[in-house]
Formats: sequence, C-alpha cells, structure tokens
Amino acid sequence: MLEIFQRRNLILTEPNPGPQIDYVVTLQSNLTGADNVFPARMTLRYVPDRLILRTNTLAEYYAEIANIPFQNFESSAVLLMDDFNNELVPRWISLRLDKQTADNDQIFHHETALEDRQPKWGNPRLLDRLEKY
Repeated sequence: MLEIFQRRNLILTEPNPGPQIDYVVTLQSNLTGADNVFPARMTLRYVPDRLILRTNTLAEYYAEIANIPFQNFESSAVLLMDDFNNELVPRWISLRLDKQTADNDQIFHHETALEDRQPKWGNPRLLDRLEKY
C-alpha cells in the first residue's frame, strides 16, 4: 500500500482549458476491491479552477484504492474526496459513493455524499441546474 503522497501522485492533472469560466465536469467510475466497501459507483463532479483530471490515467489510482483496507464505507468516500480535492483544488467539488450491493438483509442501498468549495466561490445558477440525487 502506497503512502498518501505516493497515492495522490497517481491522480494526474493538466491545465484547465477554460479557467475564466465556470463549468461542471462529471465523472462516473465503478470501484472494486475491499469486500466491506466495494463494488460501488463513484460520481465525481467538480468546477475546475486551474486544473482538470487526466481521466485516462485514473486506472492506476483506482487499483491502489482497491488495496486499501477501509474500516467502513464512509471512510472510503472521505479518502477519495480528500485525494481528489487535494490534487485538483477545484472551485467546487462533490463526490457521491453509491454501493451497488446489499450490506445485509436490512440495508440494500448505501450511499455517502460529500461536498466542498473554495471560500467565497459561488455560482448558484450553475449548481442549481445539476441533477439532484
């Protein structure tokens, strides 16, 4: 298992082609790995600032995430959010992790959603258009 900085270095970025405008990037990925957490679908949405993700390079990062022994579902969502937020430093970011299999007979749907934004950034007209989950 890689150290935090080595793991985060697997998230590669490139310059934002339109830093003067606000726009939303939405990515969905299926994550596999730890039995108590995955499989799950991750939906990542962000308003870029200076950087965007190089999406064709995420496979190695996801492979590393699959090897982490998470204590629970929520801790995996927090780690993913922290990693993406740290590497992208977006104006706004939202991460939703949706478990695709039942935890047990009583819980058949498990979801965690996190959101963050830069201080003083706001574009309610843009964010209000997004589909609510």
